[in-house]
Amino acid sequence: MRLGCKIKLGDMLEGLITLITFGNGKDIAMWVAKKLGYQSCGCEERRIWLNQLTCKNYEDGIKLY
Repeated sequence: MRLGCKIKLGDMLEGLITLITFGNGKDIAMWVAKKLGYQSCGCEERRIWLNQLTCKNYEDGIKLY
């Protein structure tokens, strides 16, 4: 496993935002998105995209076999 797969950029950024906003980051982002007319803030998609920048074989979610 490469170092990039251990350091997930999206998860680190989400943790930093959670720390700065005292756990209200997604609520604030969703409020702003609704005010601008969007259905979603895109937080999860952005987190997954950032994680894939550092770890090319990153897959989010649970796989059922």
